Amino acid sequence: MNKTTAFCSAALLVIASSLAGTTFAADTKPAAPAAAVPAAAVPAREITKEQAVEMALKAHPGEVTKAYQDTKKGKQTWEVKINGTDGKKWEVHYEIKTGALVSEEGK
Repeated sequence: MNKTTAFCSAALLVIASSLAGTTFAADTKPAAPAAAVPAAAVPAREITKEQAVEMALKAHPGEVTKAYQDTKKGKQTWEVKINGTDGKKWEVHYEIKTGALVSEEGK
């Protein structure tokens, strides 16, 4: 290999190395800050139908007439229907993914 080829090869290697370092640095993102919502506010995992029924009965004591999967406000939910001890018929929706209350309605 002559001097010109060796110099060009070395120069290309240096340029490529510096560009690779810049590219990797650009791909590295700082760690995201912790969520502002307290961990106790929403369960971190999916809830079962039984858990949804238990939560609904805590909120509205009575007799469960139905419990099934449904979609409410664009979210997959457990819908729990209750004949409440307060004389109302309740429909309560909990998001399956998080356990968050999506809606509740008493008639």
